[in-house]
Amino acid sequence: MADLSPGLSPVQTGESYPGYGARPYRAYVLGVLMVIYGLNLMDRGLVALLQEKFKPEFHLSDFQLGLLGGPAFAFFNTVASLPIGRLADRFNRVNILSICVAVWSLMTALCGLAVSFPMLLLARFGVGIGEAGCLPPSQSVISDYFPANKRASAIAIHLISIPIGAILASMIGAVVADRYGWRMAFIVLGAPGLLIALICRLTVKEPPRGAALATDGQPVATPNLRAALRELRSKSSFFHIALATGLVNFVAVGNGQYLVSFMLRVHHVSLTQVGLILGPLVGGLTVVSGVVVGKALDYLTARDRAWLARWPAIGVLLAVPLGVVAYLTPSFPLMIAMLLAQLLCIGAYLTSLYTTAQGVVQPAVRATASAMVIVVINTIGYGFGPPAVGALSDFMKAHVVAFGLSDAAHASAQGLRYALVCGVVVNLWAAVHYWIGSTRLEKDWVG
Repeated sequence: MADLSPGLSPVQTGESYPGYGARPYRAYVLGVLMVIYGLNLMDRGLVALLQEKFKPEFHLSDFQLGLLGGPAFAFFNTVASLPIGRLADRFNRVNILSICVAVWSLMTALCGLAVSFPMLLLARFGVGIGEAGCLPPSQSVISDYFPANKRASAIAIHLISIPIGAILASMIGAVVADRYGWRMAFIVLGAPGLLIALICRLTVKEPPRGAALATDGQPVATPNLRAALRELRSKSSFFHIALATGLVNFVAVGNGQYLVSFMLRVHHVSLTQVGLILGPLVGGLTVVSGVVVGKALDYLTARDRAWLARWPAIGVLLAVPLGVVAYLTPSFPLMIAMLLAQLLCIGAYLTSLYTTAQGVVQPAVRATASAMVIVVINTIGYGFGPPAVGALSDFMKAHVVAFGLSDAAHASAQGLRYALVCGVVVNLWAAVHYWIGSTRLEKDWVG
């Protein structure tokens, strides 16, 4: 393939560092990384989209669906994140990323060949291991391609891949599942990752590590794991913001695992309707929100670093009443409107965390910091969110019938409704940690 990276800039120091490579090539690299992260989120979210299709075939409870969407992915993803992050701090990050993309894409396609619940679990284990190699090398590469004063907006643009992945998963996955079955949806959405892995490997150049702070153009020494963890331990802002983000992720992933199920059970829409209407609405709004959040945080944090955590603190507080209304209203249009407003409120939570992770540690520890981010937010969000909401849904279902609040035919829908309302309230806890983290950011910042 042709070389897409003419005019690579030399390593420069401090505030004068303009970024690595010509601007068009930096944009291309960010675009490739966005496609990869979009595939990551698309493949990860297929279980939530398709679970009402395969639930009857495997005779699963909501709790079992939660295990499949959460711990089955999160355990192996979390265990693999730190070792892969350390590899990314020492070896070629682009190579590591390309291999991991190929692994999780293949395992996603294999989900469509599962003939039993245990086989589906095993395939999800493989997806979790492969996807552990997405963010640590990606975030580290972005930090070395872009100057510090553009990093928040670059990371925010990278995170736009989340709604883009959601749009593609919803639109393509829903239509394919309704027409050709849930198995084909896994295969169709998993296979393209193998091609993207090859494109990444052949066209994305590995930037000089820690370029923004290098003083002589030589590679920056990588601390050992103990030293890296010791540096992270000394940054209290990082752990408060990471814990807060984990709690927001508990709500986002836990409730998100059952959002399509909620719409099908309570509002009686089809999977295709959900995919073609909800996906573009939610995804499109989040894309716009992501761009605005990145630019706004660049502006605000240049004046007061605390806004990096203060903004999401305010947002998640506002999201609580909006989420409660969304799940309790009998109106489908009002529910969609409330969910969209809720998404606008929490739009800064991931940008805040990843920018913090890249800013409070030295460059040679950035991939390890991103790996620790994954450990925290996946353990809380994916590890506990879906099974907790699923177990609460099963519990509520039983008690809805026992107390005569609904007949058995509607108990599944009502139990899930009340479980989702309970899940939203966790955001209040998250807001407290964001606020504490905002008071400590300036002291911890490296840049």
